[in-house]
Amino acid sequence: MKKGIIILIVLGLFTLSGCHNNSSPARKFKQMAEKANRSCPTRLNESITLDSTSYNEKNNTVSYFYSVTGELDSPAYMKANYATFKQALQDAVDNSVDMEEYRQFGTSIQYVYFSGSNKERLAEFSFTSPK
Repeated sequence: MKKGIIILIVLGLFTLSGCHNNSSPARKFKQMAEKANRSCPTRLNESITLDSTSYNEKNNTVSYFYSVTGELDSPAYMKANYATFKQALQDAVDNSVDMEEYRQFGTSIQYVYFSGSNKERLAEFSFTSPK
């Protein structure tokens, strides 16, 4: 279980870096998502692949979409560890230097995990940044 928590914390810290410019934060976040998608899918480790990311300007939300395999590819496992994963990701969103721009702009962060074997949604974690 500890390995799964560490994996999710690392993913929580994964942000769309680069593509810095002087435009509005919303435009910057959209460009960062588009740039990251050019490298997707990106295998992060033996169990997790970042499939895509998006920025929705209408609701000011950055979303990350992952496929998981192995131990994480289990509805029962995700359900049993949901609260622990959510708290670890919340701590990462709240404290990560990489998430500072999102926090300053009041951006919501969404992590969605899908089964690598059957493509069903296993878990979703959403966090609203303080304004």
